[in-house]
Amino acid sequence: MSPLLTRLLASVGALGCTTLPGHALDPAAVELEELQVTAQSAPTSPVTTISGPPPSLKAALSPSVSALPGNTTVIDATEIARLPVQSYGDLFRPVAGFDVSNYGQGGVGYGIALRGFSDAEHGRDVAVFIDGVPINEVSSIHTPNYIDLNSLIPETIASISIVRGPFSVEAGDANLGGAIFIDTKRAEPFSTLGVSGGSFGMARGLATFSQLSPGIQPFLAYEGYGTGGYRENGDLGRYNAFNKVTIPLDLGSSLSLRVQMYGTGFGQPGYLERDRVRAGLVSPRAAANPTDGGGKTLQTFVANYVNGGPDDALSALLYASHDVFSRFSDFGAGQRGQVEERETVGGRLRKVWTTSLFDAVPAQILVGGDWRTDALDVNTGPSVARGFTARSLDLGILQHNLAAYAQVQVKPTPWLKLTGGARFDQFFYDVRNNLDSALSPRVSPNVVSPKGGAALTPFDWLELFANYGQGFRSPSASSELTGNPRLTPLTIESTEGGGRLVFDRVSLLSTVFFTDIANEAFQPAPGLPVQNLGKSRRDGFEIEAKILAYREGLDRVAVFANYSGVSARLLNGAPSIFVPNVPAFLATVGAEFDVGAPASLGPGRLTGAAYLTYTGAKPLTEDGGLRSSPYPRVSGRLAYLHASGWTTYGQATWYPGDRTSESIFNFGSSVSATAADIFTSPQPRLTLLAGITYGFPTGVPAR
Repeated sequence: MSPLLTRLLASVGALGCTTLPGHALDPAAVELEELQVTAQSAPTSPVTTISGPPPSLKAALSPSVSALPGNTTVIDATEIARLPVQSYGDLFRPVAGFDVSNYGQGGVGYGIALRGFSDAEHGRDVAVFIDGVPINEVSSIHTPNYIDLNSLIPETIASISIVRGPFSVEAGDANLGGAIFIDTKRAEPFSTLGVSGGSFGMARGLATFSQLSPGIQPFLAYEGYGTGGYRENGDLGRYNAFNKVTIPLDLGSSLSLRVQMYGTGFGQPGYLERDRVRAGLVSPRAAANPTDGGGKTLQTFVANYVNGGPDDALSALLYASHDVFSRFSDFGAGQRGQVEERETVGGRLRKVWTTSLFDAVPAQILVGGDWRTDALDVNTGPSVARGFTARSLDLGILQHNLAAYAQVQVKPTPWLKLTGGARFDQFFYDVRNNLDSALSPRVSPNVVSPKGGAALTPFDWLELFANYGQGFRSPSASSELTGNPRLTPLTIESTEGGGRLVFDRVSLLSTVFFTDIANEAFQPAPGLPVQNLGKSRRDGFEIEAKILAYREGLDRVAVFANYSGVSARLLNGAPSIFVPNVPAFLATVGAEFDVGAPASLGPGRLTGAAYLTYTGAKPLTEDGGLRSSPYPRVSGRLAYLHASGWTTYGQATWYPGDRTSESIFNFGSSVSATAADIFTSPQPRLTLLAGITYGFPTGVPAR
């Protein structure tokens, strides 16, 4: 390998940046990078890389997600760069326990679920944050706590931290199945230009600019994307401008400012009757209504201030956003429209102290407070060719959320850490119903969410953990409170226990969990009424394994596998037995690699990943009489990184079996539906993508 490429890879690896190559950096640049590694990773989190299992951190006093006494995962930018990512759902597919559904409806958010919650609800049961900003759209008419991550550019991600279960005290609303914390990059020592194209007329262009310097550090990314879509009326186009600058203020403090502008317009193929597709009576590429579609514009401003190291940091967050979302869909009874305009402002203040209680017991205290205000105008009604013919709902909503939380970690012995915490959330709703003033509630529910856990590390190679936590989802002002103003937040209670073995090249993790809900809230499909199904319980387990199969110099090859099973049951008695839309199991097996390229290709490296996921059958009715079929999905990526700065890559996604079960819905009764009520958006059999990127140094200005 050339010394030039070796130096670049070493510096990029140290920073946790993507593996896009550039020219070698001068010594001043490398020196500055070493000084800024800690600041680059704020908030500091350990990363899971191909080099092998990370060290045990469960017994460490740290605000990091990985230090929580539970099943957590952190993915860094280097690992993201190896993954076959055609859309944001692919960031989570190979991760243990994730149930991901691409609905194939243009710019509509994916279904993302954890720990036995439904993938039919657009991620409403997972709390998602980007740079500390909550992404769940509370009181959305589409579905409560709707998540849309289409504006997320994978190349801007520094790390993704995942907490399974409601065990993070910093995640409030929607923290049922778990929480996802996404941090964007601060700076890189290079910039890039890239284009890619693929199946169904897909084309994408991306340009990034970044620079490491003693002063202002920019990270800019501009994306244009378009596709004709696999199915008729599946066209989509979008623009995305990500602008972030970080300003060092003094030793140990910095201010990051981010402005992002995003817009998309799309057609929607809609949903087809599953049995007619399987029988060949309807083409899987047909559109239900050729005039369905919608669009979204989003403008976001975020300011993050950090003072001090991770163990004693004071941080502050301020954000504001404005978005307009429209969707016109025909679910079989004629087209109906949804238009929602939302303005959101909020902030967070957080402080960490690391100290010693009674001068003898190491301890860490974390306290914080959140504020969020959403102002919404919501309109729904029948439509023709994306034009309203009447109004069935016309609401003005003002919703506030004030929260305070605290967490304490103590280490009475070097091998035992105890964690306890709680958060209090107060909501204020003011709903103006322009069609019926009598249905205009003004209510203020609140909820308390206690947490507790323990981590034991009796040996360097063994860690054991146990957790207890409560989570909640706020009631929706657009679809629930107008009919039931006494409704309080839906709460759950969950426990987990597990252990992890960590050796030189092997990591094994196993977890069991139990979750109880007093009143299961079920929405058959977006826009349809929410139903209460009574008490429910989820019992499940997760097993993960990763093996560093080959290691020689910089070369690495790792294999991984995971399996999760869950029983999601209704407790009110037969025939209502199953919570609909929860697969019985999820399994993944794959490999990732980073090796020197053959001499015939010149100086460079080959990187990539390939994996197979297998998703079990989902009950579509409460008695389990109607089910989806199990289905496999294969995805892979191969990239060649040349020392000159060029990267060429190709990737593929293949559904070798059933293509109707990833995105599948019961549009009838959850008790008495028939096969004619089961609708699907079929996936393409094979999707191919290829691209080329040039990385060039834009490192450190002369001192």
